[in-house]
Amino acid sequence: MSQIHHLQRNLLIISKIRNNPYVNFAELTSYLKKELSFRGIYDTGLSRRTIQRDIQNIRTDFGIAVEYCRRNQGYYIAESDFCSDIDRFLDSFDILTSLNTETGIPNFVLAEKHRPMGTQHLYTLIHAIKNSFRVTFSYLKFGSEQPSIRHLEPYAVKECRGRWYLIGRAKGLDDMKSFGLDRITDLFITDETFSKDDTIDVSEKFNYSFGIYSSDEYPIEDVILSFDARDGSYLKSLPLHHSQEIITDDKDVFVIKLRLKITLDFVMELMSRSWSLKVIEPLSLREQIHSICKSALERNCL
Repeated sequence: MSQIHHLQRNLLIISKIRNNPYVNFAELTSYLKKELSFRGIYDTGLSRRTIQRDIQNIRTDFGIAVEYCRRNQGYYIAESDFCSDIDRFLDSFDILTSLNTETGIPNFVLAEKHRPMGTQHLYTLIHAIKNSFRVTFSYLKFGSEQPSIRHLEPYAVKECRGRWYLIGRAKGLDDMKSFGLDRITDLFITDETFSKDDTIDVSEKFNYSFGIYSSDEYPIEDVILSFDARDGSYLKSLPLHHSQEIITDDKDVFVIKLRLKITLDFVMELMSRSWSLKVIEPLSLREQIHSICKSALERNCL
């Protein structure tokens, strides 16, 4: 059996146990046979020994411990062993394998067309980050005609709204900057190593950010926003920010509270819901939205 089939089976096991804690062996086997057959895999040989070996591989390859509970007579995954990144990977893999047909994507699957996102650089960058190697690359900023050569100490890669970014800083500087992977070319790992600053927590740095901007020039603020009930339905299923707290949710109004940095990309996101948006706090954000809407009205007056 190919490696891709092994990976599919492992991910199906994770997904099933994740969504159905304490599933027993018979239920798990039946689920795997059905899901694998949907993917055109019929000669599965799903013995107890095979699944136990898969469970061990899941622990080794994904860092997820699948345990058996004698009391509930089924398999489970401790919540502490799981993270949102694995959930997103499962979603991506489901999409990829469901579209994997011999004749290409069928015409009833209406996928959006996307430009290259620079994901071919991810493996190289992750290797450099893990081993603290400096990197060099050519970078073309939006609005520039010629690329510039960058020398960077890489700290992290971050996905944001369908784009991937490299987070790092230039040698001798404290400022962390972000670079879109889709605008990077001629990426090269040097043989120079650097000592990571242990005081820098990249994850915490972006905790109060919306998108990719995390500069300290933006203060962390409490934001209270009101929308109509229909917009509220969307914002409940896909929150604006992980800090989102629902204050009011009824048939007429949906009010939320956020705690973040009010950056340009956050304002742009709010404008996409301006037809029902009302900024309650802070006043500075309300004034900013008012100014943008006033200018738009003047440009589009009849």
